[in-house]
Amino acid sequence: MKPAQPNQSLIDGLACLQALTAHAQPIGSRELGRMLDLEPTRVNRLLKTLAYVGLAQQDAQRKYLPGPGIHVLAAQSMRGSGLFRRAIDPLGELFDLELQVAMGVLWGDEVCYLYHVSPGDTPGQGLGREPLYPAALSGVGQALLAEMTDEQVTDLYEGPESGRHVIVPPAPVKLSGRGGLLPALKRARKQGYALSTTPESGGDRTLAIVLPGTPDVAIGVAGQFDDASVPMLLGRLRATATEIDTAGPA
Repeated sequence: MKPAQPNQSLIDGLACLQALTAHAQPIGSRELGRMLDLEPTRVNRLLKTLAYVGLAQQDAQRKYLPGPGIHVLAAQSMRGSGLFRRAIDPLGELFDLELQVAMGVLWGDEVCYLYHVSPGDTPGQGLGREPLYPAALSGVGQALLAEMTDEQVTDLYEGPESGRHVIVPPAPVKLSGRGGLLPALKRARKQGYALSTTPESGGDRTLAIVLPGTPDVAIGVAGQFDDASVPMLLGRLRATATEIDTAGPA
């Protein structure tokens, strides 16, 4: 819920920090300002403040990159939430399916994959390896978007804050009509799961569900599978979700 008087400086500072951590290379304040549609002087002031508290730093070319404080926040959040400790072993039990296994959360209209492994990977390779990805094109993303109302989804993609992308979707998101996002989300709500095809993957499909006890987190499997396999895969995902939700502290 949006507060009556949101602190815009805090919002912009967090947007700068998140964009900084998502960018693969050091980035200048002007480029970051263009990316976020923010005034360069404001971005420069925010970045200097982030550097002062250790969340950003500058290289020899005076460009910005994440500072050591980011790693402290990451470690503290992993410990504090308990999600990773509860999820790692149950997700590993899905490896026998020979499919990609993923767990993610929404950040705006993009998915942040907290965990993403492919067949043959070790469990440790699944942490923090994937960049942000358009939620509308992701089965995990669609499962999470389906938890929102159509009005909330429409505002997310067409509202005043919809232009701030850390990554740019390959095409504008079609909301209504045949092939639109809203009908896909309606199906996901009715079925209790999202089933999507990844455009650039050669026909790979993703089956995803939210964790019943933690509906802002979704898990899924992706790869080549037919409709006849969906009930079995769905059963495995639901069992894994229950195990994650009910696991005690590690």
